[in-house]
Amino acid sequence: MTPRGTEWISFVDAKDETWIFDLAYFRSNWNCIYGSGCAGIEFAPDVDGHRGCCSYGAHFADDADLVRVMQVAGALPASVWEHHGHRPTPTGDRAADLDALVDALTTVDDDGDRVTKVVDGACVFQNRPGSDTGPGCAIHFAAQNAELDPLEWKPEVCWQLPIRVEHHLDDNDHSTHLVRQWTRADWGEAGQDLGWWCAEAPEAYSGSEHVARYLRGEIAALAGEAIADALIAHIEGAGTVVSLPLPTRK
Repeated sequence: MTPRGTEWISFVDAKDETWIFDLAYFRSNWNCIYGSGCAGIEFAPDVDGHRGCCSYGAHFADDADLVRVMQVAGALPASVWEHHGHRPTPTGDRAADLDALVDALTTVDDDGDRVTKVVDGACVFQNRPGSDTGPGCAIHFAAQNAELDPLEWKPEVCWQLPIRVEHHLDDNDHSTHLVRQWTRADWGEAGQDLGWWCAEAPEAYSGSEHVARYLRGEIAALAGEAIADALIAHIEGAGTVVSLPLPTRK
């Protein structure tokens, strides 16, 4: 059963920005079950196809995210990328080659967002069963082969899910970041057509450790090392919680 956010904790980082975490989720034992019974996110379950959450093109957070991923794509060896044939032949002109990669590997969706192209029902970077690597993300495989954390190379949305961060700026320019799990409602009307979302599958709550530790690298990439460690310390009972006094009525 999906954990419901009934308890929250906040931390202030070195930039004096506030990070608020949904403890129900980060204390849960959710883990990614890709390759272990994941049925994907479409209406019809797709266990054998191993498309997971890659049935649609991956959105890019910003231009920097797009450029970084395209530069990685330009260097991906064919041995780890089933659909490397979609990559254009480089000319030696860096700017022109980058534009060619963007044109060949991405498209603009109906909402005007830049996303990776879909090839035969999944992201162009998604290797299928029967490929040399087996099913999974070509960028992920390449990063592991280079002994790097895949989040350094993959589109930001791909390593952040199922974490959702809502950024808020108040009238005094103070930033608050609300960190929780994606829910079906977050997808709007489209969420009603999701046949299987990993955050709702009981099988996904079978991890050997809590989410704060399991996704520590992702949390640190979002909020910083200190915040990631503080969240783990609190959940594991080593943190310090300061109870503020109730305001006095006058």
